Amino acid sequence: MASVPTNKRTITLNDGNKIPVIGLGTFLSAPNENEIEVGQALRILGAEEPDFKREDIFITSKAWNSHHRPENVKKALDQTLLDLGTDYLDLYLIHWPVNFAAVEDKSVPTGIKLEPAKEGNMLLDTELSIVDTWKAFIDLQKSGKVKSIGVSNYRVSHCQTIIDETGVVPAVNQVEAHPLLIQQELLDYGKNIGMHISAYMPFGGDPSRGGSQLLGNPLVKDIAAKYGKDAGQVLCSWGIKRGFSVLPKSVKEARIISNFQVFDLDDKK
Repeated sequence: MASVPTNKRTITLNDGNKIPVIGLGTFLSAPNENEIEVGQALRILGAEEPDFKREDIFITSKAWNSHHRPENVKKALDQTLLDLGTDYLDLYLIHWPVNFAAVEDKSVPTGIKLEPAKEGNMLLDTELSIVDTWKAFIDLQKSGKVKSIGVSNYRVSHCQTIIDETGVVPAVNQVEAHPLLIQQELLDYGKNIGMHISAYMPFGGDPSRGGSQLLGNPLVKDIAAKYGKDAGQVLCSWGIKRGFSVLPKSVKEARIISNFQVFDLDDKK
């Protein structure tokens, strides 16, 4: 087994826990449908690397939109922990500030359906508040099954609503961010309240929702040539310099290892 890419730089969150500045994104997988495979990889890693410990890695997962009712939040987390083969998450996020209706699916032991669609139409849970879900997340953190809690794809208004109602600031807001979507308002807001902003799709948005539109950008390639780096390393380093933690994705081993080799960008270049 190839050596696991590492980068020991971290950012301290508002709850005192530390998040790595760079990780591996798996966001092209269907919601919550890659966790069994990730769990298998962790077991292989544990078997082949005798010094490997659970605390050596930082695991983030998200509650999908049909898991937002308080009674389903814990069920969803328990299923995630079972699939991953771990007894805690380092970070658990509310995936979107929108609530889908939970549709019963007898093939899922917890009674939770990942894709709450009926005849092509999405079913929305209009009676549920994002505050209710956030309160359930606060309880999860108290249980010890989750070290840090946060949100994803939340605007400033969404964040302020749950903070005003609970007094608890999310440790992280994970959003799409890259040089074409710099998220300045969220960054400034996060700095003011102590909420870290984590960036998925650091290589740019679409094509088609897998991102990576900036890897071939002439300016990015020119900067990479000046540093003797590749475009992915430049874009990850840009995000980290901005204050994000970044989550590049790749299925190629060499690219995954390369992405972790971030460096300090010089403003003059």
